[in-house]
Amino acid sequence: MNAPWSLAVDMGGTFIDTVALRHDGHIVSLKYPRAGRRLAEPVVEALDQLCAQAGIGSGDVCRVVHGSTVITNLLLELNEPPVAFVLTRGMRDVPVLARQDRKELYEPVIMPALPETKLFPEPLRFEIGGRIDAEGREVEPLELSAVDAIADAVSAAGVRALAVGLLFSHRNPTHERALRAALHARLPGLYVSLSSEVDPQPREFERWLTTALDAYAKPLAADYLDALADALRVRGLPALRLMRSAGGTAPWRDLAEQPIGLAMSGPCAALQGVAACLGACASGPAIILDVGGTSADISLLLDGRPTFTEALECGGLPIRQRCADITSIGIGGGSVVSVLSGGALRLGPRSQGAWPGPAAFGLGGNVPTLSDALCVLDRLPPRLAGGIVLDRSAAEIALSNMAGALGLSMLRTAEAVVSAAAAGMAEALKTHAFQRNLDPADAVLVAIGGGGAQHAAEVAELAGIRRVLVMPHASVIAALGMLCGPEEGDVGLTASDCPWASLPPEGAGPHSLFAPMTTAWVPAGWSWRLMPDQTLVLEAKA
Repeated sequence: MNAPWSLAVDMGGTFIDTVALRHDGHIVSLKYPRAGRRLAEPVVEALDQLCAQAGIGSGDVCRVVHGSTVITNLLLELNEPPVAFVLTRGMRDVPVLARQDRKELYEPVIMPALPETKLFPEPLRFEIGGRIDAEGREVEPLELSAVDAIADAVSAAGVRALAVGLLFSHRNPTHERALRAALHARLPGLYVSLSSEVDPQPREFERWLTTALDAYAKPLAADYLDALADALRVRGLPALRLMRSAGGTAPWRDLAEQPIGLAMSGPCAALQGVAACLGACASGPAIILDVGGTSADISLLLDGRPTFTEALECGGLPIRQRCADITSIGIGGGSVVSVLSGGALRLGPRSQGAWPGPAAFGLGGNVPTLSDALCVLDRLPPRLAGGIVLDRSAAEIALSNMAGALGLSMLRTAEAVVSAAAAGMAEALKTHAFQRNLDPADAVLVAIGGGGAQHAAEVAELAGIRRVLVMPHASVIAALGMLCGPEEGDVGLTASDCPWASLPPEGAGPHSLFAPMTTAWVPAGWSWRLMPDQTLVLEAKA
């Protein structure tokens, strides 16, 4: 008999979500807090705890699937070391000039299109002679004599990754491949991304930027995937498969080689999970709001199916990769809140993540975050999933300086922070929907992720949506979605427990609703009712 259990683990900015799915549809789930900035170790610890909780041995597991927001968060925060970039002679500034479209029409000073100093500063951009023409013919041999000087400069800078972008390499990749071979001969440990492999399509800026972002993600992705695969092998578990941004899964080594394919891994898995679980609860279009510790992700289901795109934008960075059509903004529970010079509030994109986390987590964080504001407003339970005990006094201390700067009371400051978060999410949601010819008022809002149901009703009200759905497995839906994709066929699911066990079948706001792995806020003017399948429905009163 085949092993009966499948395991999935989704790593977000603050929590690791794990799901065990048995062949008969029985589900066991667990949320596990990330410790510090470690990556692989807490994933394995979460799987160990899940298997112990469910009594699953290594011989009982037929597959292990992993997805994460690690690459998403990396591109939102840009906190990794920069990469080197080798380009065709005369083309060194193309990735910086970008496309000259002015998005902020009324700003008197236009900021650079890309944060080049964080990605590929000028001293790390190199030119090399050689030319392939538009027909793919070599018109000038590659100047391999320049490789030694480039390798010396890269080595002296301590750079771990390098991107290669040569003209018309999508028609003929021989120069890029020869350059990689020459660089590896000098620097065997250097991670190299070729534009002819990452994005073999015309238009240099898009191809080269996507390649540079792939190189930027490579060291981090390789380190954590190597360590994770080794840990699973030691435990006798099946070889790791990874969730792709384009849907479906692939062997982990394939995506370690090209980690830009993981840019929307976790959010795509969540969308896949919603599509599998939504059923008859929403017959029309659905807008998905997935709020985690670092970001809020917005996507659509049309006719019950996810929508896809050939490009995405993450933190303002255009990336040309096929993926689920998701807009990601840097607002999550761990997002740092600051006061701008004019007195306006700004949330993110910097996040406290799992370490030190929001001040309320009691792990040493001392700057105000969205979760701290929610804690001060008593919109979070005393104890979160994963065993985190909240410290309200620490949250108040973190917000105190901001309250003083704004001239507001502590509660009014917390309310302002939460309102600003809802406004930012609502604007992103409306933009995403309108750009895809959908009026938000014609859709239902589906709240997922650890924070989705906490903000969904307020976001819906601002966007003109009158109905919100919170599914039973909303908090771990991304992990579940990895096991319920198109490759797996229909999977009948049965809940292992009742997530809203102590909740009255209906009621009205303002009210906080707490379940073991999620929380919901029902504002004034909204009501809730509990469906037989444990889906929570929030509705605006007429």
